[in-house]
Amino acid sequence: MKQYPDDQLLLELQSGDHRAFKEIYERYADKLIAFALKKIQNEDEAMDMVQELFLSVWKNRYTIQVNGALEAYLMVSINYMTYKWYKKQSLQPQSLNDIIELPGIAEDSTAQKLSFAELSFLINREIADMPEKMRQVYLCSRERDMNGQQIATELGISHQTVRNQISSALGRLKKIVHHYYNVIPLDNFREFLLLILFFNFL
Repeated sequence: MKQYPDDQLLLELQSGDHRAFKEIYERYADKLIAFALKKIQNEDEAMDMVQELFLSVWKNRYTIQVNGALEAYLMVSINYMTYKWYKKQSLQPQSLNDIIELPGIAEDSTAQKLSFAELSFLINREIADMPEKMRQVYLCSRERDMNGQQIATELGISHQTVRNQISSALGRLKKIVHHYYNVIPLDNFREFLLLILFFNFL
């Protein structure tokens, strides 16, 4: 699988292929460790963070959603983990946007691309942390484009339960988006408003 591009590896991972997971690990683990080490200056903690990240990737392999480049997703994930580490140590955390530039990822600008990659990571983590039934309902609506009645039939629950679960799921996601407003660069404000509208109309 060494010749596979990242997007193909991701598809194989989402189907549960452990070889794809191994290739992703071998492709990015050293780079992620080096990045984390640069941030926190603690080799043991940096290695633990990377191990924790890849354990999470494997655990959530069937539901993981990566919008954009896989490398950006992994780098953003580690950056967020170093941010949380600083907060836990009662030290002054670095800005969530203090991320190194990644070659070949930027379309409009690296900062803009990674800001939304980071928001995507936080949203996906929140989806992974949802109660099982809520996550199933949300994914049926978001990923399979099913309406409320179709979801109710598919999962064997009432239409009202579907509406309640969707409402609760969107409430959780809106909190993530609103909280992230404080770290979105001002020139991305239009895109931020579009995200809010997207979640309002789901």
